[in-house]
Amino acid sequence: MNVSYYLNFVEEKRLSMDEYGSELINYQKKNFPQLKINEFKPKLSPLSKLIFNFKLKMRYSRYISYPQQVKKILIQDIAHICDQQYAHLFSSINSKIKIITVNDLVPIVLQKQIGHKPHLLNYSLKKLKYFDRIIAISETTKKDILKYTDCNEEKISVVMRGVDPLFNDYKINEKETCAKYNLPIKKIKILVEGNIFYKNNQTAFNVLRELLKTNRDIIFVKIGGKSDLTNFYDIKEKIYDLPFIEKKDLPEIYKICKIFLVPTIYTGGSLPILEAMKCGIPVVCSNTPAILDVVGNSALTNGIYDTFDYVKNITNLLNNEKLYSKKKLEGIERSKLFNIEKFHQQLVQIYNKEIKKINL
Repeated sequence: MNVSYYLNFVEEKRLSMDEYGSELINYQKKNFPQLKINEFKPKLSPLSKLIFNFKLKMRYSRYISYPQQVKKILIQDIAHICDQQYAHLFSSINSKIKIITVNDLVPIVLQKQIGHKPHLLNYSLKKLKYFDRIIAISETTKKDILKYTDCNEEKISVVMRGVDPLFNDYKINEKETCAKYNLPIKKIKILVEGNIFYKNNQTAFNVLRELLKTNRDIIFVKIGGKSDLTNFYDIKEKIYDLPFIEKKDLPEIYKICKIFLVPTIYTGGSLPILEAMKCGIPVVCSNTPAILDVVGNSALTNGIYDTFDYVKNITNLLNNEKLYSKKKLEGIERSKLFNIEKFHQQLVQIYNKEIKKINL
């Protein structure tokens, strides 16, 4: 069976989507020899390179050039698009079975906060209903697909991602890791991530401001982009923005931190939370549905914008060794439910099932 994965333009720098596609390709090439795995990563056309406005360049590339490129590809058994924004490729792909992964519908769900309607994404998503199978990464994403599109529920399969064995609770040399990233060894490090508004960094920084009133030894270690500290100059020395961290190096970042703080407003799913839990790092997070699907009862959860509840939960973890150990062990156990082998087996089972349908 031939399986072709359709990826994003490198220039778009959608790192989480790139990582998802790479995992599918690399894991299945190694562990499913019965599959012939191919990948297609689009390239900027000569014409697109003449468009100097980056936004216009990528719009042209996404909606005109990419479809033209895939029309030239010979027929395959399975075509799997790794990112929902490319659903419009449906009509151009030459394949027996067409599958797409939908990670989240952030621009639609949060369009009021963003301030405009995502017309082009809506254009793409109108093609969802024609796919043979839609992979939703969580029940929350499935509900959003049903709410915001006219897709048939019977076509949607929820397949939650698994955690790479790279993430584990083995000990590391904390002193060496801190030196590597120029972080103070003796400070209490709390991890935060992301730089997009729905990651809710403003609330996270308010939490840090409150924590520092009683404990000046706390710092934030932040991955995922440089922080906007316009309203937080008073605590800027307590926030350490790290440069881009490759996946292979992420476990050591998790392991030097005491807690992972995730005040996210909305997400379709959260692989970083699972990675942190598997590394033995307790999580304090918002009570958004997709996050609750991931953490169950293993994390301390509270309202999205409730600064003082976050402070209370973090303080309790830092001051109560019994509670800290309990949440650490619960997180490790919870993360075992999200097995990477199981994830890929479910995916391949879907491929086989869809192929059998056309061979009946």
